[in-house]
Amino acid sequence: MHEALSHFFDLGQFKYSAIPGSHHLGLVMLSYLAALVGSYTSLLTLSRAKSYRHAFYRNLWLWISAAIAGVAVWSMHFIGMLAFQIPLAIHHDTGLTILSVIPAILANAYALHSQLPALNDNARQTAATGRTISAGLVLGLGIGAMHYIGMAAMRFNGALVYDITWFLTSLVVALSLGIVAMLTYRGLLRFERDGQLQRLVSRLFPAAIIAAAISGMHYTAMLAARFYSQEIAMHGHQHDNWLAYVVWFSLIAATIAATLGSKVDQRFYAHAKSQREARKMIRTMATQDSLTGLANRALLLEHLQLLNQQLKPDASAGAVHVLAIYDLDKFKALNNSFGSSYGDVLLQQVAQRILDWSNGHYFVARLGANDFAVVLPCRQRDANVAEQQATFAKIQALRDHLQEEYQLGHYSHLSTVSVGVTRIDAFTAPETTLQQASLALAHAKQRQTGIECYDNEFSLKAQQRLELEADLRNAIEKQQLALFLQPQVDADGSWVGAEALLRWQHPQRGFVSPAEFIPLAEETGLIIQVGHWVLEQACAMLKQWQYHAPLSNLVLSINVSGMQFQQPDFVERVLNTVKRYGVCPSKLKLEVTESLLLHDVEAVAEKMAQLRDHGIHFAIDDFGTGYSSLLYLAEMPFETLKIDVTFVRDMLVIPSMASIVGAMIQLAHSLTMNIVAEGVETPAQRDHLLAKGCDLLQGYLYAPALPQAEFEQHFATSADTD
Repeated sequence: MHEALSHFFDLGQFKYSAIPGSHHLGLVMLSYLAALVGSYTSLLTLSRAKSYRHAFYRNLWLWISAAIAGVAVWSMHFIGMLAFQIPLAIHHDTGLTILSVIPAILANAYALHSQLPALNDNARQTAATGRTISAGLVLGLGIGAMHYIGMAAMRFNGALVYDITWFLTSLVVALSLGIVAMLTYRGLLRFERDGQLQRLVSRLFPAAIIAAAISGMHYTAMLAARFYSQEIAMHGHQHDNWLAYVVWFSLIAATIAATLGSKVDQRFYAHAKSQREARKMIRTMATQDSLTGLANRALLLEHLQLLNQQLKPDASAGAVHVLAIYDLDKFKALNNSFGSSYGDVLLQQVAQRILDWSNGHYFVARLGANDFAVVLPCRQRDANVAEQQATFAKIQALRDHLQEEYQLGHYSHLSTVSVGVTRIDAFTAPETTLQQASLALAHAKQRQTGIECYDNEFSLKAQQRLELEADLRNAIEKQQLALFLQPQVDADGSWVGAEALLRWQHPQRGFVSPAEFIPLAEETGLIIQVGHWVLEQACAMLKQWQYHAPLSNLVLSINVSGMQFQQPDFVERVLNTVKRYGVCPSKLKLEVTESLLLHDVEAVAEKMAQLRDHGIHFAIDDFGTGYSSLLYLAEMPFETLKIDVTFVRDMLVIPSMASIVGAMIQLAHSLTMNIVAEGVETPAQRDHLLAKGCDLLQGYLYAPALPQAEFEQHFATSADTD
């Protein structure tokens, strides 16, 4: 008996010490991850078994789940063995290695099968506690059997035996955690039919415990393992690494295949359940918004087409309809600040308010994003004014209701709403009707009037905007843009720098105002191409200036849009351009607006710091006109703060403006920043700013924005005068 036990247990039969080993932490964590992924996937695929009453398909998915779980145990073991570092040359018997997965699969099949009645027969019925405990015991035994058979497959020049105490402990760990895992799974079954998060938790927690049972058993069993050998590997630890990698990739492949298979099966099952339910589902998906349950754009167009067909072109009276589109202003800012989940809750509450208001009397749709449409009855054009006013009052009443406070979790939210309205006409296609309402909405947002009714002029302006966009693209390609320069002077009147301002001389339109084409460039994304061109032109100017002593001392400022700054290659592009032209980085200053700080502040600060480390300066432009945060201002590497022209223009006539300007100058100096005042047009403004301690001045008092040649000529004249 003692001799038989000595083949398995360490009974002191060896005259030399066991060889110590250690574990690689990274691979230990990878082994647990393998167990977790496999266990979770097996519980995921098991959910397919509950969908079938037919024994064949139910058992098919049961064995797929058991196979995935068994492979998870198997892969965890061999990755764990790869993590075990010991100075022995270790190989594995292929046949016994493959055989070791069988008890793991069988044990998981029994354990998972014990839960099928609760899944298949009745969602509220739960498996008996005794059955669940026995399932956990079998699961633990299967894990243990797999481990020790896998260990028996090891081949090395020596002997492997086990410490009795740790051997028994490993079994206790496997059995205990196996029971806990199955009881946890049983306890969380009621959440499987709830939301996505609840379903995730109902599978993830038991999977984590099963993975802990597998890992706990394995590493406890490794404490029990005693390796005896008098032959040490010359190059330290040697192992069949290929086997562990094959097992790991096998698990990943099986997991992906099983997951995709379950999704495909779920689709086939849903279709096979009914040819009528399938058509209904497709119809619902095609015509209903999944988030709010309202009609979507496609169904709205169908409804508009139906109304269009019912109208008589020659009718002068009778009921017709109008289309009103409601848009939630600054919806994107809510998503950016709190996450899309808050935006989704807001949209659902908006939809419910519209439905409550309409009380089933009006057609309601969600067009997408934050736009909702309502179709209301109205009158023909020659109907009395009272009827038209009544319709408009309904539109206004709904707008007021939508602007009332929303409760989004612990956050109270107020949202302004813009509305575009148009009449449904027999001569107008549904798409055109929708476009008209959208144009009216755009004007309501642009003019901040709240509600706008469609006018034919809107279409004309929209066409002009498209033409301007096409012209702008052409201007970029044909180099029609130009940089004009406006000087920045110090207290003595000396020109110390310049700001590059973008100008566009159109061949037919003539001079196009930056206030017209720069916002268009921002909206269309063309500002990125424009920004690259400005950077190239600015560096080319600096290269020319550095060979002329007076000009070489000037610092050139260029404006950088938030969209351009957020490009992943922005820092690399700026540095490469500066290097390519061979200009001094300290002569280039990038001006950004406060709106940039609405984005990822840490990423913005990191990019600015990288450029500052290479000598490039930063100025914050239009300070005080947008989003101001003194905390961010103090943390960002700005060297210059620019006072916007709106403050300078009114500071001598509005005392509060003068106080604000003085406070800005003090703030900049307290942060060791220079300050530049824009829009200086009169000597009185100059004197006031200099008295307050302003460092640099910029405006028509000194010079307008000039082409490069004229700027250089004026600079030479100014330098000669000094």
